[in-house]
Amino acid sequence: MSLLRENPKLLESFRRGEPEALTRVYQAYSAHVARFLSRTYVSHGPGGLARVGPLDLEAAHQETFVRAFREQARLAYDGVRPFSAWLNAVARQAAVDVLRAAGRIAREAVPLDDTLMAERLASNAPSPEDRALEVETRELVTRFLAGLDEPTRRLADLRFVQGLSQERAGQVLGLSRQELRTRENKLRRAMTTFLVEEGWLTPESSDAVPSAAATAALLAILFPHFVP
Repeated sequence: MSLLRENPKLLESFRRGEPEALTRVYQAYSAHVARFLSRTYVSHGPGGLARVGPLDLEAAHQETFVRAFREQARLAYDGVRPFSAWLNAVARQAAVDVLRAAGRIAREAVPLDDTLMAERLASNAPSPEDRALEVETRELVTRFLAGLDEPTRRLADLRFVQGLSQERAGQVLGLSRQELRTRENKLRRAMTTFLVEEGWLTPESSDAVPSAAATAALLAILFPHFVP
């Protein structure tokens, strides 16, 4: 994604902090940041490698954009580097600070630099944390799907497990785009309720309709093949 690099006028508006430009950038990169935070190790320290857990995703996501939209940060972006990479660096530091404040990592933990991250990603051996999270999420998804009626389970499988687009899933199910969206919104609300009951979300952090950031982040963890 190279929204700002390809649009000099938007870049200048972004640097000036014009609300419409900030809104456009947020909408374009919100899901990207949520996925980055949910899938990336962000720090290393005495406790080893660390990444953002489900309870901290929303806070880290919000903090990322608060920092990225400050005047000093906006002016620091040169419009040459990919904005997504620049935003990842902001997100990594924001996530570390959120995790420190929540007591999830030691004060000595520092943001994971590109070299260490490359080494971590190049390793074919999953860490114990990776294996534990994989087992937990697999069991969580199985329980969630088992609690759905057959039509809803089919929708969840097509959209979240197989990663079909709304258009393609609607064709398979014989639903219009609007009908599918209505059912999918109901499914996401059911997922939020389920995640609260399972302890992956706190009641105060869940809404009747999940925020776009929280939904994207949680789907990124639970259903890696999901396509928005």
